[in-house]
Amino acid sequence: MKLLAAVGTLALASVTQAYAQTVPTVPFGTYQKPFAADSLWNSYPVNPVFDTWVIPATTWNPAIQGGDYSSGIFEAKASDAPMLIYPVAGRSGVVDTDTEMSTPTYTIPHWPANTVPAKGSDGHADIVDAGLNRIYSFSNLKKNTEGKWTATRVSWTPLNGTGWGDPAHHYQGARAAGPAPTGGMIRIAEANDGKPLFEHALSMSLDFTGLLAGADRYTYPATAADTPIPDKPNTGRIPEGARVMLPPDFDLSKITDARLLKVARTLMKYGAYVVDRNYNTPFAIYVEIGADWSASPPAQLDLVRKGLRRVLGQSGHIDGNGLPRVPESRVNLLSLRGAWTLIDGVGSQGVYDTFSQSLVWGTTTTRPMTQINYSNWGLGRVANKYPTAPKRYKLSVESTGGTTMSMTMQVGTVKTTTAQLGNGQSETVQWPDKATAFFTAKKPVGGPASLKARLIELPAGE
Repeated sequence: MKLLAAVGTLALASVTQAYAQTVPTVPFGTYQKPFAADSLWNSYPVNPVFDTWVIPATTWNPAIQGGDYSSGIFEAKASDAPMLIYPVAGRSGVVDTDTEMSTPTYTIPHWPANTVPAKGSDGHADIVDAGLNRIYSFSNLKKNTEGKWTATRVSWTPLNGTGWGDPAHHYQGARAAGPAPTGGMIRIAEANDGKPLFEHALSMSLDFTGLLAGADRYTYPATAADTPIPDKPNTGRIPEGARVMLPPDFDLSKITDARLLKVARTLMKYGAYVVDRNYNTPFAIYVEIGADWSASPPAQLDLVRKGLRRVLGQSGHIDGNGLPRVPESRVNLLSLRGAWTLIDGVGSQGVYDTFSQSLVWGTTTTRPMTQINYSNWGLGRVANKYPTAPKRYKLSVESTGGTTMSMTMQVGTVKTTTAQLGNGQSETVQWPDKATAFFTAKKPVGGPASLKARLIELPAGE
């Protein structure tokens, strides 16, 4: 077994190196190569440790294909006209998954004329707008009988970002685990590019029988998961967000189908992230709709199923530039989303802007403005990411126009409030047990202004 593992690893390394200097480099954070070089989508693990559990077979074969439940990825140009997205029939608004608010219409600044949603009930489509550094992701997108585009939800993620949510901007795409369908997609341009493998991790869904149930049904880097269904409970051991791979002792010589061989090599180096739940397919790997792709032999697909293992850990990652990846640390736990109530002042209060992740104000002419967010919407949208006692946290503010913000932690009638923090200021707090939090923002008289805030957990002893 060890000899076979060594042979498999060396073979994969040699075939990869043979192509390393022969193909022009496409920049990261672009339409064809989304997300940063150090995104987990573009990085591979070092010394991965594998579980022994095998994804169960179902009555259907595994699948690697585009189709009704995949997505198209459409490139927006600066010259493309804007488009209004309306609610689907029976709903009062379109949900913005970051603000968690419903709006009568949602404006997409540049709408590619060739946009076509997937035909399945999910109705996925992604629009990549490089000029705005955004990927827009839709759920249940379609045209109604009046010729208007409708959707239930719209999400966005930075094109040059991580490709995953974080505790603040926790839902960034239409996949259940939080990312956009673009993440991990086998793209049209790379389906037959002559390379031995895809140079990124793949995206995958599992049947109920493969997915983990309960409070741990998703794990980092996922920030969400499918809602449990009582009559179809998850019975497996793999949470959404987990990476699965083919271990180095997988026998590639048994894979004779050229397309599947390319996928298998990718699964040995990068693996695939579980981003969604499907019905009755042991695993499905997503191919961009419109790619030149045909089905692989079922028996060989089943060999891959039997070989796939969840990655339980690794000693590190190598990013897309071939450098050791620095893990995320001190992630922001706080979003300023939620309902802000004006308690003093005259005029339009500051509102949360999803694209800058900040509060923004217009000009204030008569007297200073004070507003409070009691909603607690900005904390705890990701499991195990709500502040807990007795840990210490640092609240930092970045603002313009003289705006300031304080945080009040409340347990029953007992309140502990930070100073009113301005641009570049911060304060460290020890979180009280069972505390909720609310925030007070103040803007002086003057022109337009903005305010961003971060709440990060401090390491023990700092």
